[in-house]
Amino acid sequence: MPNTSLDKFLFDPIKCAQLDWRKRYKIIEGIARGLLYLHEDSRLKIIHRDLKASNILLDRDMNAKISDFGLAKIFNVEQTQGNTMRIAGTYGYMAPEYAIRGQFSIKSDIFSFGVLVLEILTGRKNSAFHESEQAIDLLTYVWRHWTAGTTQQLIDRALPEQFPSIEFQRCIHLGLLCVQDNPAKRPTMSSVLLMLSSNSMSVPAPSPPAYLLSDESSESIALLRDLENATGLSNQHVSTTHSKNIVSITELEPR
Repeated sequence: MPNTSLDKFLFDPIKCAQLDWRKRYKIIEGIARGLLYLHEDSRLKIIHRDLKASNILLDRDMNAKISDFGLAKIFNVEQTQGNTMRIAGTYGYMAPEYAIRGQFSIKSDIFSFGVLVLEILTGRKNSAFHESEQAIDLLTYVWRHWTAGTTQQLIDRALPEQFPSIEFQRCIHLGLLCVQDNPAKRPTMSSVLLMLSSNSMSVPAPSPPAYLLSDESSESIALLRDLENATGLSNQHVSTTHSKNIVSITELEPR
C-alpha cells in the first residue's frame, strides 16, 4: 500500500502530524466497516484475532484496510465462540477471556478494536507508559481521565487546537465500551457504526476496562521497573503483570 501501515504514521513523531482529526475519524470508521464485513456481512464469519496498528494498511487516500489474516479463524453461521489451548496474537490487544482462557469470538476482535481506537485518539502505544506518572498502561490511563472528567488531556498533541471535541469525546466513550472486561457488554460492530454516525444516539456508560490497574498495582510495577533499570536485570529475570505489545505469539495449527 502507498502509505504502508497505520503505526508508521501514528507513532512517528513527525509523520503523526499528517493525521489530522478528519483522517483519524475516517480511519476509525474504515476499520469498523472492515470488521463489520468480517463479522456480519461475509458469507463466513471471520475472527481476525490480531487486530493492531501495524495490521491496518493505508492507501493513497488514507483509507484503512485490515490486513494479515494469518491468525484468523472462520466460524460457521451458528457458531458464536471458539476455544484454543494455543494463544496467538499480540500482547496489549488481546481480550482477557482470550489471553487467560483461550476463548475467542467477535467480542475479542471488538476489544482489540477498542484498544486501537484509543491509540488513534491519544497517539500513544498501549505499552508506552514505562515512565508515566499517571498510569502503567493505556486503558488505565484513559479510564482515570474519563472518571476524573479530564478527557481533554488525552488529546494527541499532534492534533490542531481546533477540532470537533464532541466527536473526540464520543470516540473515547466508544473505545471504552469496546474494552470492557465483560465481553457481553461490548457492542457489536453494527452498533459501533451507528454510534459513529449519530450524535443523538443514546450510549450506555462504560464499565471499567479489562486489565485495570489500581494505584497500588501501578506503583508496584513501577518499582519493579526501577529495580530492573538499577540492577540491569532483564525481563526474563524479573516478571511483571505488564506485557509489551510489540511481540506477537504465533500458532502452528490448522484453521
